[in-house]
Amino acid sequence: MRKLVSLFLCLTLLATMAVFPALAEETYRDPVTLTMFSGLANYAGEQQGWFAKELKDRFNVTLKIVSTNVDGNAWTAGVAAGDLGDIICLGDMGDQFIEALNADLLLDWNDVDLTPYENIIAYLGDAMAKTSAFAAEQGHDGIYGFNFAVALEDGAWAELTDPTYALQIRFDAWEKAGKPELKTLEDLPAFLKALQDAVPENANGEKVYAYGGFPDWEDCHMKFSWDLLTYYGFQEWDYLGVNYATRQVDDQLAEDSMYKRALKVVNQMYRDGTFDPESVSQNFDTYSQKLSAGRYLMAMWGWIIGNYNSAEKAANKDGFVTFMIEDSAPAMQTIAKSGSNRMWCLGANTEHADRALEVIDWLCSEEGMIIQNYGPKGLCWDYNAEGVPEMTEFGWKCQEDRANTEMPAEYGGGTFQDGESKINHETIKLEQMIPGKTYSFSYKGWPCYAEHYATALSEAWSTEYANGATSGVDLYRQKGQVSVMSPSAVAYSKAALSEEGQQKRAQFAPIMKEYSWKCVYSETDEEFDANWKYMVDTAKSYGYDDVTAEYMADIEKCFAYMDAND
Repeated sequence: MRKLVSLFLCLTLLATMAVFPALAEETYRDPVTLTMFSGLANYAGEQQGWFAKELKDRFNVTLKIVSTNVDGNAWTAGVAAGDLGDIICLGDMGDQFIEALNADLLLDWNDVDLTPYENIIAYLGDAMAKTSAFAAEQGHDGIYGFNFAVALEDGAWAELTDPTYALQIRFDAWEKAGKPELKTLEDLPAFLKALQDAVPENANGEKVYAYGGFPDWEDCHMKFSWDLLTYYGFQEWDYLGVNYATRQVDDQLAEDSMYKRALKVVNQMYRDGTFDPESVSQNFDTYSQKLSAGRYLMAMWGWIIGNYNSAEKAANKDGFVTFMIEDSAPAMQTIAKSGSNRMWCLGANTEHADRALEVIDWLCSEEGMIIQNYGPKGLCWDYNAEGVPEMTEFGWKCQEDRANTEMPAEYGGGTFQDGESKINHETIKLEQMIPGKTYSFSYKGWPCYAEHYATALSEAWSTEYANGATSGVDLYRQKGQVSVMSPSAVAYSKAALSEEGQQKRAQFAPIMKEYSWKCVYSETDEEFDANWKYMVDTAKSYGYDDVTAEYMADIEKCFAYMDAND
């Protein structure tokens, strides 16, 4: 009997040991919905499709996104309610961060045990320290998140193949137009008119415009004019342009400003019929659909050309490639271990800090980053026998025809585009080589990428235009006409505007946005001049010069920081 009792007790103990962890795991895996406030996402609502299924299967998490790009009142409403959600993604380490700190809306990560999150511990130390130092300057001691796009090694260029700040031109249109030259910014309207005359319709018979835009991402200027300044090395410091390589600063409302030149250039495109007149009333999604459908011949950024480019088109020398205006020196960012100024934070009222951190930690891992950007492992990509990631045929289809590629039901269904991660906010910088490995997080640094796009398009561009360069980044390196932003400039923490400055900016910013568009849509030089004068006079009456002086003082501190640290 004693033996039987002992056997029963042992079996009971074993059963208990088996059951308790299972119960704990089941309890931990209760389904939760994490609300993400975002100043970057171009989508609002519940994450759908294959990425939603990844989050559900791995973490039993549903992600709900609240975005100021969709609802302009989302920030004000969240602050008024005293709750910005579980995960908070901010577009800058500035005014909103300070407002959230002062309102006690952010969680101090000192209150959380971070030891289970090995990727956060391994990679984000400098980025958390940068955030903490800035918070301390505002009178708040603690860890309130980390800065985004973190480098694993300081000083690398921020892109591998396609520069973010790059004039992207449809090569097929350029070739059909007789390969026109582009010597300076003011040549752009005639250059694009030649391309549009050569390709007036897409394959479906729809009208093609050389250039188009949307107002979603704007606050104090017209982005699709302002970003032309990046071809001359300027990067945004709110509405001001700063060239970190030359230390030039462009005052947006100065009579001789690069911004005024850019507005005039885009206005000329409008008058020539090469700028899409629907731009002011469309959103990012509509713009992307038109770009994908071949209705634009120029794009502003290297990261967006995959919406149109494909191996099939490239076989016919059809696709976007990097061009350079002859007198330009485009901006090139570098990356820093402390990250750039956008931010990841957690909400002070979150009841699921552990689950949120688990998701963030996965988004900092190699597989998490690759899956978020390129789809489910095994379906869209996988590691080969040498342990190097490579795209599957289905994965290439997803990248090249996102809107029409249907995902299998077991992976969430819908199209690949429907299910793409709507976060639009990096943790680790995607486009960097992984230390100790032969590939990058980005598929642009995988051997299969170069093989896949070794096409008639890349060969023709290289030989007919780029003097043997193999990519846009390689073209920049060969020409040497690049305005490189140093890692110390990336690491510099911008000061927040004073309360008075914020109030003044809130008055003139809407005027500057509205009248920038009106300048572009002017029918005559006289109308342009009148709109420009009204914008300048009104903005200055609301305190534009005072706010600009605040920014200039901080810009000089940034330059001094660069001198001390470069």
